[in-house]
Amino acid sequence: MLYTVRPLERIYARPTSYTDIKQEQSKNAEKEQSDSQYREMTLQHGKIVTRRDGENYVIEQVYSTDMQDYLKEDYSPGKNMKF
Repeated sequence: MLYTVRPLERIYARPTSYTDIKQEQSKNAEKEQSDSQYREMTLQHGKIVTRRDGENYVIEQVYSTDMQDYLKEDYSPGKNMKF
């Protein structure tokens, strides 16, 4: 048995080279950034990445070395913020 969160298509797919993966990731990143505007907010122990949605910014990711930051409701992904 195989217990994993990865899709089976990724596990049993033909192995790709490292350069193919990096090229695909860079294409996806360019497309994502051209579609919307991102902004980073600095915390005491890390940062929050937000995406512009009209007048507000929506929290996308939290990077922090303080575990309490991940538990704060104000920093939860999907929450709206105003700058």
